Amino acid sequence: MTQDTLYSDRFDDVYFSRAGGLDETRHVFMAGNGLPDAWAGRPCFTIAETGFGTGLNFLVAWQVFEETASPGQRLDFISFEKYPLEAETISGALAHWADLFGGRLARFLSLYPPCLRGGHRIDLSARVSLTLVFDDVNEALPTLVVPGGVDAWFLDGFTPAKNPDMWTETVFRGMARLSAPGATLATFTAAGFVRRGLAEAGFDVHKTKGFGHKRDMVVGRYAENPVAKNIKNDLNRIAIVGGGLAGTACAYVLGRYGKASTIFEASSDLAAGASGNRIGMLNPRFYARRSAESDFYTSAFALAGRVLRDMPDAVEFNPCGSLHFIADDEKRRRFEALTGPDGWPAEAARIVKASEASDLAGVPLDHEALWLPGGGTVNPAALCHAYAAGADIRLSTPVSSLVQTGQGWQVNGEDFDVVILACGAAVKAFDETSWLPVQTVRGQVTWIEEQPETGGLRCNLCYGGYITPARQGIHVIGSTFQKWLDHTDPLDEDDRDNLDKLTKYAPRLIEGANIVGQRAGLRTASQDRFPLIGAVPDAVDGDGTGGAVFPHLYLSTGHGSHGVISTLAGAVFLADDLAGRPSSLSRATIAALSPARFLIRRHRKTMVQV
Repeated sequence: MTQDTLYSDRFDDVYFSRAGGLDETRHVFMAGNGLPDAWAGRPCFTIAETGFGTGLNFLVAWQVFEETASPGQRLDFISFEKYPLEAETISGALAHWADLFGGRLARFLSLYPPCLRGGHRIDLSARVSLTLVFDDVNEALPTLVVPGGVDAWFLDGFTPAKNPDMWTETVFRGMARLSAPGATLATFTAAGFVRRGLAEAGFDVHKTKGFGHKRDMVVGRYAENPVAKNIKNDLNRIAIVGGGLAGTACAYVLGRYGKASTIFEASSDLAAGASGNRIGMLNPRFYARRSAESDFYTSAFALAGRVLRDMPDAVEFNPCGSLHFIADDEKRRRFEALTGPDGWPAEAARIVKASEASDLAGVPLDHEALWLPGGGTVNPAALCHAYAAGADIRLSTPVSSLVQTGQGWQVNGEDFDVVILACGAAVKAFDETSWLPVQTVRGQVTWIEEQPETGGLRCNLCYGGYITPARQGIHVIGSTFQKWLDHTDPLDEDDRDNLDKLTKYAPRLIEGANIVGQRAGLRTASQDRFPLIGAVPDAVDGDGTGGAVFPHLYLSTGHGSHGVISTLAGAVFLADDLAGRPSSLSRATIAALSPARFLIRRHRKTMVQV
């Protein structure tokens, strides 16, 4: 393969012009949208693309932006791709230009996500972010949330004659809905139905000189959209209540967005609660069918892997992978659906026989399993400290007073523009959130000493419980699940329960196991076992749509046993909302996370009873 011949058998077409893909990108998409002049003086500029392909257009835009934009400017690039290429294929296709991109290609490939359906946020630098949506643009574009609107469109699917599904009324009307005032578009095609469709959606389009053998191409502008730039840069004083994973992850992401935060933690150190375990797993929640909830966990799992690879060694990230045993017919059905034609690709998840599972684990196993190479472990307490670096941390400072002051809030008498409640079940202590259906679930983990039978364990083993590879000579086995207990005193019977679960699946691993410690914590779970992330609704004003929300009061809680991944994804969503940036989550997933969902359900139930 050369840079000129990457070819799609599915669409019987090339990914970029044989006359020169790089020059085509510059002529059609950059010059066609008036770039780089168009982003001059803009604090934030958003480009959306229909057809990511090899990422060539993005790499060119990234490079030109960093060479021409002012230091304070940001670029958000959103791109859709139904049939994503693997990183190796992209690397081969773009290798000819690797030197030209000055390390950007290598950086992009190192963070390129597995080809999992849904949205993936990739921060390539402090100023440039890519939101990759691996999905059908006709399904995903109508669910996209871009508060500030799209400033420029790159229409770059395969030629309309060979891929008409990329050039539909749904796409054109979705573009119109999301366009900022004066948004531009450019595309290599001048097909009549494309021009008519864009015009009917409200774009002023005209033909101009095409590239290479193409006589014409199309450019356009959308001037009438009421979408206004919703950049909330005035919200600069941000209080975070809670110093666990949920709160410190918010501080971390906000810091990357250039916003300082103050963390109020009631205990004498960060990660004092359930976030203080010595080892935590990167583990998604599995669903047999795709849903708004499954999309959240899928993208959160991939996001955590990308971010943790860039974290300091102190967080003890170990990308060891995970084996999930197929323990019964229900697990088999779920895992087979997960790895089926519409599920996760083989490089992200596959079912393996017991012999291969043994080879992957480094210890003898007797069960088939789902192999998740993206699984891993991290030190949650160390991660909290790394996340919080740069924040103003107030330890031993419980929040005794939360008072709304116009559009802002006073926390313990101190003025803030925004408050994020990330304090687990303690959110019920505040009048504004006392109604939330959250509860604590006690979980105890058991620490056993590494021994010859376990010393070769190379990955996590999951079976309803779990055991992790040894860290500093200690394996962690867990965890109990006790909704009826609200204390954190260690219990001997919980250690026995943890060991008994492992005995059922890998008895040789704990022959002569020496327990050297344990830790119990109270995780917070919601009524429907899905996190609560978003603006806090006013329960008194609930009207069946979730009611009014308290201005600039946000929530991140209910993360349960998947907090290592869900707290980070939740932090990105909240930071995007505060900054008025595009969201990598669909509208359906945002609604599923919203605390208002419980008010809506309550209203519907009341209406049915009436």
